[in-house]
Amino acid sequence: MKIKALFVAPYAAMENLIEECRVEETELDIHIKSGNLQEGVVLAKRAEAQGFDVIISRGGTAKLIGEAVDIPVIDVHVSGYDILRVFTLANDLPRKKAIVGFPNITLGAKAIIDLLDIPIDIFTIDDEDETEPLLSRLKQEGYQLIIGDVVTFETASRLGLLGILLQSGREAIFDSFKEAKMVARWMMNNKLEIERLKALLHVTATDFMVLSHNGDIVYEQWTNFDSRSIKEIPSLMNTNQNHSGGKETTYIKDNNGETLKLIKTKITITESTYLFCQFSRLKINPASEENLKVNVLSPPLIIHQSEAMNSCLSMIHRCLSSTHFILIGKRGTEKELIAQYIHYHKTHGNGLYASIKALELLDISLENIDKDIKTIYIHSIDQLDDGLRDELWRKIVSLKGKGMTIIMAMIEQQHSWGIYEEDIIRIYIPSLAERKEDLRELVTSFILHFNQTLGTSAIKMKENGLAILAEYEWPGNVEELKALLKDAVLMEKGYVIEKELVESLFKQKGLADVNISSDFLMGTLEDIEKKIIEKVLEEEEYNQTKAAKRLNINRSTLWRKLKG
Repeated sequence: MKIKALFVAPYAAMENLIEECRVEETELDIHIKSGNLQEGVVLAKRAEAQGFDVIISRGGTAKLIGEAVDIPVIDVHVSGYDILRVFTLANDLPRKKAIVGFPNITLGAKAIIDLLDIPIDIFTIDDEDETEPLLSRLKQEGYQLIIGDVVTFETASRLGLLGILLQSGREAIFDSFKEAKMVARWMMNNKLEIERLKALLHVTATDFMVLSHNGDIVYEQWTNFDSRSIKEIPSLMNTNQNHSGGKETTYIKDNNGETLKLIKTKITITESTYLFCQFSRLKINPASEENLKVNVLSPPLIIHQSEAMNSCLSMIHRCLSSTHFILIGKRGTEKELIAQYIHYHKTHGNGLYASIKALELLDISLENIDKDIKTIYIHSIDQLDDGLRDELWRKIVSLKGKGMTIIMAMIEQQHSWGIYEEDIIRIYIPSLAERKEDLRELVTSFILHFNQTLGTSAIKMKENGLAILAEYEWPGNVEELKALLKDAVLMEKGYVIEKELVESLFKQKGLADVNISSDFLMGTLEDIEKKIIEKVLEEEEYNQTKAAKRLNINRSTLWRKLKG
């Protein structure tokens, strides 16, 4: 296949010479157009759009074209033969002579002038805008004949000077053909290699971006995504240098808020560093995707000034090599925060954490849980009856050996259940009443949290307000404290929460309990009965045995009434 080349001739006389030389060239499909400077740029851009492989031109026109197109541009050189020919012609004209041009012309001319002792002065310019002022000065100094390229020739003629155009001869034309073939073949081979690599990537890699060291997108390919999956490109540049093999696996949110797996690989090519970013969706069973809440965690903050909480965390760190935990603690003791703490310290952030209700786990096909989920936290086990608990336990046993950490949460310790097996670690979570030493820091952290997330103004609580909190037994534990502080910071318009506000909130809590009980009279008899059962369950911390005994019914009747 011939190489398609456009030859942009900056002056008309050059066309005839190119036509003569083209007849002897067999490997180039040469098209010839005339156009100087910007005219030539327009022609070159059009040729690039039409699929030409290479452009050939000369001097300033070649320079401008090279800056405007992305295909190779060959500059026809002015050879020593060309300079010698024009000097021989000019030598017979008895006038004061000068050659004016860019360094690529004047340097070669100087060597010939010095060698042959020809009476021609040399003037070098670095920009074509210098041409007219220089020629005007030379005219005033008595110069009559000016030798140069197209711009110099046309300017000299306009100023009334005799201009001689420095033309390229056959030798220079054939040299440009030779260079065009060499460069075009090299470019075509590289283009073919790039297309091969793209085809290989299309087969072996999907959904990726290649970024330069400063975050520019060098190349991207999307197969399973309709378009680029994320907008925040700079955030991808944070790469851990210490990862083995130059790879790092992280989890990010896409444009729709869904969690994606991202594998980042650093690549160095000829001292330039690139980042290969490959994206994939988490393979979670679509039917259960709403149930299985997948989160990417940073280290959770656990306040532990108290001996009770320190003992709890110490137990966790001694047992981090285990993969099965049961968290036992009263309602509101932030068992999920403890589960996240275990997850982070076991995986160091290199894995996903999933939180799911026990009843919902029963409906999920375990084979479809994504392999990147390293920790599953199962809560609300206490709301299951004995039959469903046994079924759940069988499902949990089937998860063993899948490389996951299983963390179960219970409000009570189920003696009839398999929690005493040898490979299970039991972690007892202290109630807030057992960790009063943590109260002050918990209050501060919650006030700060609401200040940052809700924009509230309060930044501290007075000591006498803290004293009231310390006297309370907190049946709802840390969650109850957090809820009360949220109410406090939303009501407080100043910077300090006063004792009086704390007292008023405790009074409102008492009134709220009365109002809740009055709602029991709304609805049918069956609705009222169900509300009463749910309230008793809540007060008995979801201990179904205690709730059934208090209501003077058996547990199966209790469960049937709740399901109905």
